[in-house]
Amino acid sequence: MDFFYVFGKMVELFAIIIIGYITCKCGVFGKEARVHVTKLVLYVAIPGLTLASVLNQDSLPGRAQIFGLLLVAFSSYLVLFAGAFLIPKLLRVKREEVGIYQFMVAFANVGFIGYPVTQAIFGDRAIFYTCVFNLPFNFFAFSIGVIFIQRSAAAMSGQAGAKVGSAISGKTFLTPCMICSVLAIILALGGWRGPAALGETCQMVGNITTPAALMVIGSSLAEMPVKEMFSNGKVYLFSLFRLLILPIIVYYIYGSFVTDPLLLGVCVIIAAMPVATNGTMLCLQYNADEKLMAQGTFITTLASLVTIPLLAMLFRYPQ
Repeated sequence: MDFFYVFGKMVELFAIIIIGYITCKCGVFGKEARVHVTKLVLYVAIPGLTLASVLNQDSLPGRAQIFGLLLVAFSSYLVLFAGAFLIPKLLRVKREEVGIYQFMVAFANVGFIGYPVTQAIFGDRAIFYTCVFNLPFNFFAFSIGVIFIQRSAAAMSGQAGAKVGSAISGKTFLTPCMICSVLAIILALGGWRGPAALGETCQMVGNITTPAALMVIGSSLAEMPVKEMFSNGKVYLFSLFRLLILPIIVYYIYGSFVTDPLLLGVCVIIAAMPVATNGTMLCLQYNADEKLMAQGTFITTLASLVTIPLLAMLFRYPQ
């Protein structure tokens, strides 16, 4: 595994964003289409991908190992949420942008870019590890992450404050992604994979996720002036934290007690992923600042073309 192999994988994913950008400029994939594709991804494709990550495993680790993986994966969000509340204050962002930055700090692109990148770096054994890290992502991104975005949306509309809590309801937690995440954990702990046809069907549906989500980002960026994409200095400072400082912090915290080098490597690389593409789609759904989210996603994805291969060279695991 070398720098240029991982770099090539990142370029492939970034190229899909460019395709979304071009199709929007050509009038093929505008805002109305983005809204419909967003619903398809959030309600159908991501749930399918989540179930497939368990149903299609040839062999699953024992319960003790799964619990250990879940403990590391879920506890890593303590670090991420601490950063999510600290970084916006350090950057002194506007009130209506706080929730957007909180989401961008806390939620990395585990599902869309995480699977192909960790597999490329660490081999096939890393797929299940990444699957486990994707489970708490789905739990928190579609609950706490939605709350972050709803707060920003409320601030933009002048309704911040006492009424923010009204955006939090049972529906926030009863999304297809949340339900399928719970089901995936139950299936993994029970060691039940079901019929092969079921797993393959979920996988085919889930395969929509990556190209569709990345094209949504590209389409959103197309409506932003080119200069505006690169004009926000705070996004660059944020990107430094998300792509380099955060994974270094994760390494030193978990390196002190995690003895499995594969688990530690996956944990660090997952922490180094760019902003989750779900963020742009959730902003569209809840009428938050999709352009700021797309801008952060674009800059971190672009920068990760270099930062992830560099970190991969430091945290390799023999395949």
